[in-house]
Amino acid sequence: MSLPNQVPKADVSTTHPHDWSYVSEGGATIVFSYSGPPSKEFSGTVLRLRKIVAEPPPKEIYKPLDIAEGIDQASSEEDDGYDTSSSEDEDEPDDPTIAFQSRITSKLISPEYLPRLEPAKLKRHFLEKLSKRGDKKRPQSRKDVDRIDTHKKKGVIATDLIGGSGWAVEIKPKWAFLPNPAHLSDTTKATKASHCRFCMHTHERSIKAPSKFETQYCPLDLFSGNQERIRKALRDLWDAWVGSNGSINNLKIFVHGSNIAPNDIPHLQTLYDDLKLLDEGRPTSESGLLNAIFPAFADALLPVLLDTPVLKTLAKLQRTLDPLDIEGLSKLWKTDPNPQTPSSAAVGVGSREVKLDEWETFLNEYLEEMQKPKEELEREWANPPHARLRYYLTAYLMSATFKDCSVILRFAPGERPTITAIDLDPKSVDRLAKWEKMDNEIVGCFVESGDKAKPACVDARVG
Repeated sequence: MSLPNQVPKADVSTTHPHDWSYVSEGGATIVFSYSGPPSKEFSGTVLRLRKIVAEPPPKEIYKPLDIAEGIDQASSEEDDGYDTSSSEDEDEPDDPTIAFQSRITSKLISPEYLPRLEPAKLKRHFLEKLSKRGDKKRPQSRKDVDRIDTHKKKGVIATDLIGGSGWAVEIKPKWAFLPNPAHLSDTTKATKASHCRFCMHTHERSIKAPSKFETQYCPLDLFSGNQERIRKALRDLWDAWVGSNGSINNLKIFVHGSNIAPNDIPHLQTLYDDLKLLDEGRPTSESGLLNAIFPAFADALLPVLLDTPVLKTLAKLQRTLDPLDIEGLSKLWKTDPNPQTPSSAAVGVGSREVKLDEWETFLNEYLEEMQKPKEELEREWANPPHARLRYYLTAYLMSATFKDCSVILRFAPGERPTITAIDLDPKSVDRLAKWEKMDNEIVGCFVESGDKAKPACVDARVG
């Protein structure tokens, strides 16, 4: 196995389960923030724990790197998938996301814009108590399908970007560019060259669920580098947050660690105070607070978004890692003269997951390629060789990670605002076929009903 282990410095079981508060969860992990006594190791951190499927017999939930590195096979060799012996903590591999950030992501995004990720020791009795405590706050829909894996001996300690005093904003920017038209079909070229993926997807959702709020947000505004366009993006994100009662996932607002909704008047009043609007006489109504807060909210975010290199970096990574579009990648896959699977198979079907060592080899190749003149790159991108099919498959997966990541802007009292990129785990090769199918459906829907109704998206970073 190619995953090196760090010796965990922190032993979470030295704390009390009541020192940790449920924050959120995804498909494979659940997150708790530290709220206990001051601690050198844990103050200002969150604990990320792995989950298992709740239905008996319980099964672990694996991420792409787990599968690639054979962690899933190692677990399945146990009688019931678990090792309940008292073996040393270091016998269990670190969560692969730690090594992925250390060896891959931090070479593409400066570490100062990434969260701290370190392994932490766990003990079963602690996890069992924390699981019961967390279940009191978890959504029932989550509890029905999975729970904390109480047999794990290691978790991940990460920077707490939303807790404590002050406020924070999570933005999921999404796709930052219009695709290279070289590989688009005659049917899709005009549409995809003038309308971004996010706006087309928004339109499709509005057709399928017309009762839901349709956001006007366009990622190309946020990534434009232009003050007025970024302000428009913030306005559109804010309006969608208000119109959906905080249910959209492109904007989340946290006040003193709480994820707030537009109708949460007590926390809106706190945010109003944190934005130093006291002299204007604080409104008491929901609409009055929302109208008063937004201008100061946007004024606080704008300089950070304009000055940070993070958005420019994400945009460049997305674009240069996806030079073919899913259409060009599919074409390269289906015309491969030495296919590993039938040429009729959807893109990526039958391909192995990318191991960490292969990610590292790919990264070195990509960084070397980025030193080439732009004209040379564009010549290859126009006629990609089949010999580099695996490279382009891997690149598309990496691009997808940056298309789906979030940034958190944190505003703590007495400190400079910070911006951090999160959710940068690698994607599974199995999703390539799904993405190709989605692309066909999204663009097809837009061509039929939205092409003329939506204004064109402007890609300001072309060239």
